[in-house]
Amino acid sequence: MSPLLDSGGKTMDFDEALDRFHDYLKYVRNMSPNTILAYLKDLERFKSFLREHSLDYTGIKRRSIESYMKSLSKSKGRASGLSVSSIARNLSSVKSFYLFLFMSGEIKSVPTDLVKGPKLRRRIPEYISYENVQKLLSSFSKTRMGKRNKAIVAVLYYGGLRVSEACTLKLSDVPIIDEPYIRVRDGKGGKDRIVPLNSQAAAIIGDYLEIRDSFPNAGKTEALFLGTRGEPITRKMIPKMLNTQAKKAIPNIHVHAHVFRHSFATHLVQRGVNVKIVQELLGHSNLATTSIYLHVADKEKRAAVEVLYTSPNR
Repeated sequence: MSPLLDSGGKTMDFDEALDRFHDYLKYVRNMSPNTILAYLKDLERFKSFLREHSLDYTGIKRRSIESYMKSLSKSKGRASGLSVSSIARNLSSVKSFYLFLFMSGEIKSVPTDLVKGPKLRRRIPEYISYENVQKLLSSFSKTRMGKRNKAIVAVLYYGGLRVSEACTLKLSDVPIIDEPYIRVRDGKGGKDRIVPLNSQAAAIIGDYLEIRDSFPNAGKTEALFLGTRGEPITRKMIPKMLNTQAKKAIPNIHVHAHVFRHSFATHLVQRGVNVKIVQELLGHSNLATTSIYLHVADKEKRAAVEVLYTSPNR
């Protein structure tokens, strides 16, 4: 691939441009590490395509970008390629990269301007009932790990947190005295937010905090949730724990880590909470993203009126 001249007159290859894009996302856009990682992963895939087809990324044309998008639908190693949502995300990453290069004065036009992504079907979020959430919460043991795991579920459900946000919580982020809340630092899009906690959630987290110091090396880290050796928990630990516990407490109910965030939002909307408030609690930048939960409530209302057409004797 041909090099690119940077603003100082030095040649810059794709990797150098990628490094500068990383700094832009981190220091200018204030994006979270996980979001930045997703961008870079997508662009590494794009880099492989460029190399495979001997394309110069500084002079690439719209037609080549469209060919790249088609290639994602039949990726190597996968019969059907990437999902529609993954393809759309990849295009978004490439568009952001080229827009950055254009704004920096490093290219004269944006080759992705007229490239259209795949049409996304808006799926109604999967959620579980309030009763099943309570069954799961009540199923945890009184052991140290049981109290920790119960507190994790409480944070995911009562706080509506993403798994990555729960893993990065610090002790100081969850004050439970007087008016308890969760402070989410550097959430998606690099935004902070405050989520108030109700008394039940505060009590569950408080039970865990009482025994947190019994974890090995607990005094050496500010992380809220600790692993068996006293290390901060990782994103991989939570789904495994949830799957194991759900099979015991609510068998035949599909549970994944993000289902609690969906359930949090859905239950709030069902109870009449203004969608703007739900948007703020979830940390969504776009109201349209939150509005999908209105469709869940509408679907249940439609199901409710359908009973009028059903014989009570059936």
